[in-house]
Amino acid sequence: MSRIRANQITNVNADGAPNFPHGFTSTGIITATALPNPVPNLTVNGNLGLSGTLTSEDVTNEDSIGIVTARTGVKIGPTAGVGATIFTDGSINSSGIITSTNVSVASSVTAVTYFGDGSNLQNASQYGVLEHIAGQCDGSTRACNFGTFTFPNITSVPGNFNTDVYQQMVAVVYKPPAGAIGVEFNFHFSGSWRGDTHAIQHFKFFVDSNEITNARFNTSNRYYENLCSFRYYITIGGSGNDYPVGRLENWNSAKTLTMQTRAYQAGGNRVADMYGTYYWDGANSPQQFRQPQMEIISYGNPAV
Repeated sequence: MSRIRANQITNVNADGAPNFPHGFTSTGIITATALPNPVPNLTVNGNLGLSGTLTSEDVTNEDSIGIVTARTGVKIGPTAGVGATIFTDGSINSSGIITSTNVSVASSVTAVTYFGDGSNLQNASQYGVLEHIAGQCDGSTRACNFGTFTFPNITSVPGNFNTDVYQQMVAVVYKPPAGAIGVEFNFHFSGSWRGDTHAIQHFKFFVDSNEITNARFNTSNRYYENLCSFRYYITIGGSGNDYPVGRLENWNSAKTLTMQTRAYQAGGNRVADMYGTYYWDGANSPQQFRQPQMEIISYGNPAV
């Protein structure tokens, strides 16, 4: 083994640094006042310690097979406008969109606005309206939670509700979404007298063949011309069915909601022109047909 002892090593002209074309190996400490900028290639097999700041530019990829530890956080983006910051307490502040295949949250999610239909949410609280169907009673259909909802088809004044026998006024089939705690049924219709000075009409409401007696109501008026809005809320839950008040233990299958009506007496005191008018534009003819409207609203359960 030979040694070179020298105070200085220069190139052959003594005016520059020497070249080591095959590399340089050191088993001890190398102390340098400065390194060339840029450093072409630097490989460190052991630990690299820096007491100052390491600045890296134009790095396309940084690959680490171990753990990268940042003591005071990590900032992503240009210095003048940081796009994201990871803080030492684990918080992440991002000014853009975070896209992830799966997100696991142990506590809560807070946002000003949520997007999406929420159809795949599980174990989530459901507040307010789960489903709202509304429209004209013209036989049209709507896609809904249980499949297809069909509106009744009422296109003219029936003229046969002036007897003292209850007759079906309107009927519709419905099933609320899972988790519903109640269903609100709304039916908006008009009615008018024809010749009887005191028109009186009675109404009943049914779930399948079970009458909700609390929903019974009358309309009564001299020279009758009324616009009516029937509304009833059916509660879901509890033990057993209580049809008189309109409470169902569950509503897991399609049910028929029906309204029936009859006149106060046959041939008198009746509303002859249901869904129509008797007077119009200063005369008692021609009568006007007014197509009724229907709404069904299902409300969600905060405990689901």
